[in-house]
Amino acid sequence: FDKTAKFLKYLPKIAVINNVEFDHADIYADYDAVALAFRRLVTLVPRRGLLLVGGDSAGAREAAARAVSRVETFGTSEGLDWQATRIEPQGGATRFHVMRGGAPFGEFEVPLLGTHNVRNALASIAVATEVGLPPQAIVAALRSFAGVKRRLEVVGTADGVTVFDDFAHHPTAIAETLAGLRASNATARIWAVFEPRSASSCRRVFQDDFARAFDAADQVLIAPVFRSALPEPERLSVPQLARDVSSRGSPARAAASIDAIVQIIIEEHRPHDLVVIMSNGAFGGIHGKLLSALSSLRAR
Repeated sequence: FDKTAKFLKYLPKIAVINNVEFDHADIYADYDAVALAFRRLVTLVPRRGLLLVGGDSAGAREAAARAVSRVETFGTSEGLDWQATRIEPQGGATRFHVMRGGAPFGEFEVPLLGTHNVRNALASIAVATEVGLPPQAIVAALRSFAGVKRRLEVVGTADGVTVFDDFAHHPTAIAETLAGLRASNATARIWAVFEPRSASSCRRVFQDDFARAFDAADQVLIAPVFRSALPEPERLSVPQLARDVSSRGSPARAAASIDAIVQIIIEEHRPHDLVVIMSNGAFGGIHGKLLSALSSLRAR
């Protein structure tokens, strides 16, 4: 397994850096090591190329300082080259307006939720414009985009409960995913079911960040740490995380097993509940187990 930055193996004419933050704790010692990899990426873009930088991320802006290419910024903040404004969730989609250089560029819609997906779409708009696509073609392409697997993917509905699968396992990804779902479902009860499974999420280094990641959820269930062989001082403390999340206003519980999680939801669910299951792995087939258990209730 090659534990190096894969993006350093390419020679891009156009590169996009959305944000820079600490991740992949099994590969990088700290944030500075991550930032160094991105600074190296920046230098690979040739003078005639284009570097698109997430202007909402301090880390991305810092990395861009070493660019030899043309640099354009994008995001939701004022003063950026490409700015998304008037962001409005519309059911399962998000509409937004785009300003380029302070002037109106167009109105767009993407069948995804969350400001993070608006930023992603905005970067794609900038890239498409750079290679010569007209705005109307970009509008049509974004509207027809089907999304990707395991990104707030609906895996089923049973007994009035909608179950989502999401790959989120970093604090920022969890927070953005839940905030996007909340923005589109202001009154629904949201269950966040999280498995600390990845090399990063199993580690205590993200203990405090995870505590803030679940603010948009109404109920939080946390599975045991998947990598239980990690030394205790390095391992995420699930009981402490449950206490910290609860102290911020989202009731959280440390569940003993997958079966325990399913049982809690079966006993406490209500019509129109939304259950977001988050893990970078299969999570023991919990999606199917939960939907099967919910379906059996209707069969009685």
